[in-house]
Amino acid sequence: MAAEKVSGEEYRLILQLETSLLAWLRTSLSLMGFGFVIARFGLFLREIAQANQLTVRPYPWPTQVNSFTGTGLIMLGIAVLLFAVWNHQRTVERLRQGDLARPSRWSLGVIVGLLLAALGLGLAIYLALV
Repeated sequence: MAAEKVSGEEYRLILQLETSLLAWLRTSLSLMGFGFVIARFGLFLREIAQANQLTVRPYPWPTQVNSFTGTGLIMLGIAVLLFAVWNHQRTVERLRQGDLARPSRWSLGVIVGLLLAALGLGLAIYLALV
């Protein structure tokens, strides 16, 4: 099966869509990695203390907050990746049909930015209280 010919402008747009998808892939991997670090940072500190033979009092509430926040970031990274792939496929299909429309004001970047701002605010409040 021969590949369909596209114009130079369409080809550049397809490459830009691929670049955008790869940027979202990096963003989702960063979110998942950061979530893992947050979720396991308390465990790392306990291991360091035990290696230095220090006694550490358990703090169950901060441990739960770390685990919940880290797991939430991992889930956000997965959701961002799935949505980015779905959006990419949809946009490529719309390009093939010649039916491109203006994107919504509520893009994936805006939604992720607002979620991360809310998470940052929550973490700032958490740090101020602990």
